[in-house]
Amino acid sequence: MKKYIHIIILTFASALFFAGCSKETAPEVDNGICGEWRLTSWNGAAPGEDFSVYMELLPDGSFNLYQKVYTSTFDRYSGTYTADGNVFSGSYSDGEPMALYSYEVGEDGNTLTLTATGTGESDVCIYTRTGIPDDVRSAENALTKSGAEKGRRFL
Repeated sequence: MKKYIHIIILTFASALFFAGCSKETAPEVDNGICGEWRLTSWNGAAPGEDFSVYMELLPDGSFNLYQKVYTSTFDRYSGTYTADGNVFSGSYSDGEPMALYSYEVGEDGNTLTLTATGTGESDVCIYTRTGIPDDVRSAENALTKSGAEKGRRFL
């Protein structure tokens, strides 16, 4: 009988050990905003030729922002975001927080409206779901920016 009790205890301890060693993963963001987007309207106007912004929102809560704002090349910013209810927030990889936005996904799932809130700004950015071109993503064009090289970030 004593032998069986030791086997039961050993089995139970092994199960606890292996359950405690499971790999934790980041919570998935499932709210209709994951995907690739292009800025199509900023404060009611279409961006000009020298003004282009692409945004990639990944299900693991990370993002990439590719922007060409009055420059000849795209700059890439990255970081993490959360989308809770209708509040979109996060921070860049250099620790700089992004502005606080409310968001609304269009009924067809192909438009995303971000409205700055709580910042005193009145920015309204409308993004359309679209793929990010390879030449925008390419290492030659998408220069990763550090905190020291900050420009106007669109998140």
